[in-house]
Amino acid sequence: MKVLYISGMYPTPTYPQKGVFCHEQVKALKKIGVEVDVIVPMTVYDKEYTTKLWKYEGVTIRYVRYLKYPGVKYYERIGEALFHSLMLAHIDFKQYDVIHADAPLPTGDAVRKISKKYRIPYVVHGHGLDVFLGESYKGYKNCKKIVDASAKVYEEANAVVGVSQKVLDKIQVKVNVSQKGFVAYNGVNTDVFIPVNNENDVFTITAIGNLIPLKGHEYTLRAVKQLVDDGYQNLQLLVAGRGELEESLKQLTTELNMDKHVRFLGYIPYQDIKKLLQTSDVFVLPSYYEALGCVYLEAMACGVPAIGCYKNGIDEVISHGKDGFLVEAKNVEQIVKYLKELMNSEFCRRMGNEARKTVVEKYQWIHSAQRLLYIYRNIASVERI
Repeated sequence: MKVLYISGMYPTPTYPQKGVFCHEQVKALKKIGVEVDVIVPMTVYDKEYTTKLWKYEGVTIRYVRYLKYPGVKYYERIGEALFHSLMLAHIDFKQYDVIHADAPLPTGDAVRKISKKYRIPYVVHGHGLDVFLGESYKGYKNCKKIVDASAKVYEEANAVVGVSQKVLDKIQVKVNVSQKGFVAYNGVNTDVFIPVNNENDVFTITAIGNLIPLKGHEYTLRAVKQLVDDGYQNLQLLVAGRGELEESLKQLTTELNMDKHVRFLGYIPYQDIKKLLQTSDVFVLPSYYEALGCVYLEAMACGVPAIGCYKNGIDEVISHGKDGFLVEAKNVEQIVKYLKELMNSEFCRRMGNEARKTVVEKYQWIHSAQRLLYIYRNIASVERI
């Protein structure tokens, strides 16, 4: 089985942590014997573009430049621009059994055109809940054209993959993928993210995620404030990430008189996430618009109970009350309730052990790769020229 994997969400020499989940998936595919070539589209003015080829952790990555108008203008045509750049890149497409595209635009649309030209089956892989890009480009004049272009990619795909059932459900609202939709959960490297013996003097709650509204950091902060007001003084909240809400969250922390209990760590390199989780008692991210969230799996792999939200991808992973907790969106009281339960060290340890067991049994990257291989084999019999 030989696969061409095209993704704009992929590491670059400048930002090796970018799209690391796609890279881990490719490494796992190679580990189970799939031949995978990786192409990463880069706009002509993208400053991350520094080389045409990069060998990184056993994967050869090829970067292909394409023309994109600045901003959103003509974004519905971006796949066509990438298609022409790929045609000029002298790639022997006929050698591949399947082409794997991440996201509908631009990669999915470019791959759709390649599929037609060479009669090669293709998979389009949804990593987020904004499957038609309608939320990202809401309010722009060409939003409907962008949505329609995205829908066409799903309609013509031989298989549609979501990182959770929630993703497929979003697609199903507009495009019928009931006969070709598959879930392939993201995974975690359980040889890297491992538990350590950790006895904190201070109960440590960790939140890792972009500081943007949908991640729900405000509600975590208010929950910790409530705990302190209820007499739980021996605790700290560590917040890792950057984003538009950074200053307002810091201001809110001061207004709540919580500066001695809350630390904003800023950007944390991917290789340091493990250490941060391993020194945590609980991971909290009440994100209310999340396709899955690899960081939940990474916390669980480290034996750290995670708190996430119902009606998001993570509620397909966490068994509430067994290996983690689920809360309703924006519900501070529920976060407070479950944090209080987890302050019982024996209960917290037991739940952490169950969390580790869950990801080891079901959510390693090798599981994701095996699922993708099944999908590839399922569509690779499409007639070829």
